[in-house]
Amino acid sequence: MAADSETDWQAVTARSLAFLCLAQADLRDKGIVPQAILLETLGLSRRDCARLLNTTDRSLSELLSRARKKKGRRRAKARKG
Repeated sequence: MAADSETDWQAVTARSLAFLCLAQADLRDKGIVPQAILLETLGLSRRDCARLLNTTDRSLSELLSRARKKKGRRRAKARKG
C-alpha cells in the first residue's frame, strides 16, 4: 500500500464522488454507455471512467463510438421522414 505522501487524495475523492453520482442517478444498472457518458460529462478522463466501470479504456471507446454512430443514424432517419 502506498504511503500517504504518495496518494493523490484529490483523485481518490473525485472518483468516489463520481461513483456516488452514478448511484444517485440510478445508472448503475443501465449499462456501461450511459454511465460513461455521465462520468465524462463530470470531467473524468476515459481512462478513469473505464477503471470505475471495470473495463478497459479501449473497450469503452469502442462502445461509445458505436453508441454515437447509432444515435446519428436515428437522427438522420427522423430528418428524412
